[in-house]
Amino acid sequence: MEKTAPFLAVYRVKGIIRTAALAMLATGLIFSAGIVSRVKLGLEPPSAKTALIISLIVLATVLFALHAFTSSLRFTADAIEKRYLLTIASLPFSEIRGRRQIAAGGDGENVRFFVIVPSNRSLPAIRFGEYHEFDDAFYDWYMSLPDLDAKGQ
Repeated sequence: MEKTAPFLAVYRVKGIIRTAALAMLATGLIFSAGIVSRVKLGLEPPSAKTALIISLIVLATVLFALHAFTSSLRFTADAIEKRYLLTIASLPFSEIRGRRQIAAGGDGENVRFFVIVPSNRSLPAIRFGEYHEFDDAFYDWYMSLPDLDAKGQ
């Protein structure tokens, strides 16, 4: 079986999710600004609790936006890479053992995660969600990998 990708590509998080991340960021910043305004106007006393709430809101929305805009799955000439803001996990095509799918959730509300399993445990498994904008070339390549779930491995 050929373990090289027939293409060089970058798959990013879907546009709708990136838009939602920006909307959440804007909402979090507006909400935080509202709390700060209430404190400055004397409508609420300043407190550590208020500062913590503002910090957590801003931090959470900034991290979600950063994740949405920096997460990608890349195919190079000889490897697949999963990239985030500060990390890169790379798996050479020659070291791919096969694929798995993991369903997270219940009651029919499943989100599928794809896993590309390395042949050597010292290499990283590449795990990613369906929230990337994949095309037919990606699915053709992914489905050509040995299905480790079907083999019971």
